[in-house]
Order: sequence, then structure tokens, then C-alpha cells
Amino acid sequence: MSRWNDPETATYYEAFCRSHSRYIHANAELIGHARIAPGMRVLDVAAGTGRTAEAALELLGEDGRVVCVEPFAGMRAEGMRRLPDSRVQWSATLPETRESFDRILCGAAIWQLDPLRESLGSLARLLRPGGALCFNIPALYLLEPDQPGGGTDPLLLSLPALLLDLPDCTPIHEPVECEAPDPLRRSGINTWLRAAGLRARSWSFRVRFTQEAYADWLKIPVLTDRMLAGLAPGVRAQSIDRALALADRSSWKWECWHGWTAWKA
Repeated sequence: MSRWNDPETATYYEAFCRSHSRYIHANAELIGHARIAPGMRVLDVAAGTGRTAEAALELLGEDGRVVCVEPFAGMRAEGMRRLPDSRVQWSATLPETRESFDRILCGAAIWQLDPLRESLGSLARLLRPGGALCFNIPALYLLEPDQPGGGTDPLLLSLPALLLDLPDCTPIHEPVECEAPDPLRRSGINTWLRAAGLRARSWSFRVRFTQEAYADWLKIPVLTDRMLAGLAPGVRAQSIDRALALADRSSWKWECWHGWTAWKA
């Protein structure tokens, strides 16, 4: 996961966020289900470049506060640069205090807190009574298929194959093998939230995810380390653009997301 520390990762991530609505939509749903109110104290876990915190700040008023926890220096530095708000504090680690937050948010990252069962328990201990933990996960990460959209590639399956068929896209080095975490399921998450003493309500939404958005998402270096290990981020991006030129750029799919709002008694 050290690739998240690379400034180029933050650069490509921000380029994706500026060009496409995936995370704008996901954060709007997350903030809406979190029931943010003025004056709340909010913890944003795996805050990335501050996109979730930025959405929360619109509802927190002058007295609200957000603690953004982002362990990777490259993402954290970009977040501090683009969100210079006095209501926001940045940290590389979770706070050690107990029961100090009204809301804990985790936008599109909760699965990285492995082992998740223990992490949910730790986050629950940071909530005040009556507070809530709110997070979201793409359905594919829960082994649930997306629904077809439109075009000749309505599930966006062609781009990785076209990319690897390019003559100069053979990985220079073998990708590093790592032990994969146990697959996540909605039922398991519900069980772990109950074990953490939280009363959870789940919700879902879907976004239209285009071929061009998928291409720009693949340009985030950490996401193609398994496919294109050893190729520099700029070379990867150029290769992805070449593969995109061979694909149906008008294709898109429905990307489903699931979310949870889990309340502490």
C-alpha cells in the first residue's frame, strides 16, 4: 500500500475527481445518510484528499469540526493543500480518546481497514452515545455484480484486456504477491456492526460509470500495480489512453453502492 504515499497517486486521484462525478455522488449520499448537523465533531477516516470532509463542512457551520485521518503522506499532503479550512485538523493516526465524535465517516475506503471486524469495534469506541458511523462500499467489493448499462461494452469489461494486449504493456516486473483479505459480504458487515454495539441501517444507490471514467480511474497508479507493475505512472496513463481509443467510449454501466449508518446507543 506504499503507493498511496506517492504524490503521483494523489495527482491522478484528484484528476479523476475533478473530471468525473463518481465520488461527488457517493459523498453526497454518505453525508445525507449521516444526518450531519451544525456544530458536530466529525472524524473522517481514510480521508484521502479531503473530498468527504469537504462535503461535510457545508453542513457543519462555523462551530463544527472535522478530524481527517489519512495515513498516507502523499494523499494527506494534497488534502491539506486543497482544504485549508480552520475547522479541519489532519492526522496520520486515529485519536486515542474515547467517545469524542458525533459522527465518523469513511467514504469509499472502509475495506482497507483490515481486519475490518476489529476496526469497526475501534471506531465504535470513538463515538459518543447517540453518534453514528457512516460508510459506503461499491457492490463489486462485496462480490455483487453491477448491472449492465449501455453501448457495446455495457459492463466495461473490454478496457483491461485491450490494455494488456498492447505490445509495450507487458509488466516489466512480476507483481508482488500479497495475501488477500477474506472477502466481504453485507451479512458479515451487519454481524460485525452488531458485535461492536451499533444499530445499523443499510441503504443503497447507483451511479452511471462511463468508459472514460473507468479509464481515468485506472490511471491512479496504485490501482494498476497488479496489471502493470514496473511501468511508470505516466507511461501507464499513456497506455490506458491508447487502449481507450480502441474501446467503445460511449459505453457505460450501472455501478451499485451499499452504505451503512450505524448508531451507538
